[in-house]
Amino acid sequence: MSRFYLICFDVADDRRLRRVADELENFGRRVQRSVFECWLEDGDLFELKRRMAAHIEPGEDRIRYYRLCGKDVEDIRIDGPGEVTPSPGPRIL
Repeated sequence: MSRFYLICFDVADDRRLRRVADELENFGRRVQRSVFECWLEDGDLFELKRRMAAHIEPGEDRIRYYRLCGKDVEDIRIDGPGEVTPSPGPRIL
């Protein structure tokens, strides 16, 4: 079952920042410069965190993963252009 995550990051070095953003684009959609919305399975989240660990400097960089429940996702309001990243729907194996 996919869950909705809001992922925010603050990376001190431009090169590491690009790597983090590029990697996050494999998992979700960028909605602001340092904010991504992602629908992730548990295994996807584990893999994303593993990949992020390879790109950041723990003493300097921060990545936050906020899991939102369905009710929270429904209550997201946006001022300006854009829309909440839609659920990918059920997976067929």
